[in-house]
Amino acid sequence: MKQQRQRTLLEILAAHQTLATHELAPLLDVSIETVRRDIRDLHRQGKIIRQHGRIKAVADDDSDNGLSFLDRFRRHARNKKEVVSQVLSQIKPQMCIALDASSTCWYLSRQLPNIPLTVITNSFRICCELEKHDNITLICTGGTLVRKYSSFFVGSDALSVIKAQDIDLFIFSCDSVDHLGNIWDTNNGNARFKKYVFNHAKARILLLDKSKLGSRGELNLFSAKDVSAILYK
Repeated sequence: MKQQRQRTLLEILAAHQTLATHELAPLLDVSIETVRRDIRDLHRQGKIIRQHGRIKAVADDDSDNGLSFLDRFRRHARNKKEVVSQVLSQIKPQMCIALDASSTCWYLSRQLPNIPLTVITNSFRICCELEKHDNITLICTGGTLVRKYSSFFVGSDALSVIKAQDIDLFIFSCDSVDHLGNIWDTNNGNARFKKYVFNHAKARILLLDKSKLGSRGELNLFSAKDVSAILYK
């Protein structure tokens, strides 16, 4: 009964975008306290987010949630290039680095020198960019390709590749960083990749522009205090 009620709750949220607790109770024909318990359960499972007293279902992996790659490519392009120039000095020959599927890391891949490196990524676009760098050992995570958002790979296959690698540095971006230092993202599949690599890397560098500071996103990744360095412009 509880599982069915929670499935119904998610279906209602999908149809209404966002609702408050007092609006959900009559739709489910249960008490407000019961709704609150269900919301706590679903929030712990990462299936919903709570923002300003309202509830929203988390988008599926193949949704159009978040800005498209082209939109993100165009936003704050100058700032992204300056941030990327800062991180290049941190990349040394023989290192193993991981890059996420962000447009900022795509900028970085375009500027990477053709030196002996191992690069791990879930980004199809970065793989295409580095394909001709014959001194770089390029490891694509594989998995199911999500074309709608950033052309990145998701799934257990994508994550299993990471286990065998000794990652020196994980370079990534995010959707936003709130006032408490929580780092947020918008897509489930990409978020899982970031969390997994984050836990396997020796060092982590977050790249962002100032427009991403001071707001919350949909999926909480980790805390800024656990990041080795934050580079922003």
